[in-house]
Amino acid sequence: MRIIGFNFTKNDFRYCVLDGLATPPKILEKNKIVYPNSMDTADLMEWFETQLSLIIDKHQPDQLAHKISLNLTSLDQIKTSCYPQAILNLLAKKKNRPIKSYSSPAINATKFGQPKKTDVFAYIDPIIGTHPPYWDKPTKEAVLVAWFNLL
Repeated sequence: MRIIGFNFTKNDFRYCVLDGLATPPKILEKNKIVYPNSMDTADLMEWFETQLSLIIDKHQPDQLAHKISLNLTSLDQIKTSCYPQAILNLLAKKKNRPIKSYSSPAINATKFGQPKKTDVFAYIDPIIGTHPPYWDKPTKEAVLVAWFNLL
């Protein structure tokens, strides 16, 4: 089973492709894609559609997942978070791929049977390893939303 997890942030999006047949899951690819500068909204949405389609077509995942951003306060945040999430959901429908969404509170260690206060980001490093560059919270969230589909 191959799953791609996505996390859309203000200036970039992260994705991680997991091989779910390995134990623990193996990261097949991860990346940080920086948004292009000075595009109007329509061109930026077309860019998102192209980038996301290329990733999905390259990896042919069994499932998709993404982190939902909850605290958006500006139009720029909406354009770089909500809109691409909508495009991802539309692509999942068009490509006949199941997709799941996870909010920040849902990204926690209880899914691994750990106590509620356990730092899930520190918890996964000894299990899955560290994978520089960009082995930071946004990338780990992309990994986790994919991984949760294997639990």
